[in-house]
Amino acid sequence: MSERITRAVIRRAQPMDAATIARVEVDSWRAAYLGLVPAADLNALSVRAREASWQRILFHGAATGTRAWVLCADDAALGFASAGPTRDDDDDPRAVGELYTIYLLPAAWGRGLGAALLDTAQADLARRRHRTMTIWVLEGNTRARRFYELSGFTRDGARRGARVGAGSLPEVRYRRAL
Repeated sequence: MSERITRAVIRRAQPMDAATIARVEVDSWRAAYLGLVPAADLNALSVRAREASWQRILFHGAATGTRAWVLCADDAALGFASAGPTRDDDDDPRAVGELYTIYLLPAAWGRGLGAALLDTAQADLARRRHRTMTIWVLEGNTRARRFYELSGFTRDGARRGARVGAGSLPEVRYRRAL
């Protein structure tokens, strides 16, 4: 990827984007979660398995309310995000939307592209009449937490364990009004 991004485009993801999304997800996980997630779990990540999962998600997205977007720049996919109704039992899915995923290739970090993806997901949830947006983040992921805090999210006190490989890591929930 070139040092300078000349043009970035965000578009709705389609089932044919599953392989690209899977590659971005695995590469991002391996960089972002190094030191947080056991190395064996990061090494075990499979683009093929994630591709199959993303094909199902993108194919059935309309039925579940899930929408996904791909960010492309200079003819290359650099990131993606997905969002839809909250999956949390303590919130009303008609009023609360959730950012399910947002990942960028490590070379694209710090360029404002994550904010563009987040803005796209927020605007979509607001158009669907959600009044609030939530996101779960690994408690130890200080880079992501700082990003959400700078974007107007605050911790709401909810915690849970996230299944990662054979173990579980603590996650905290962030929330903001739309």
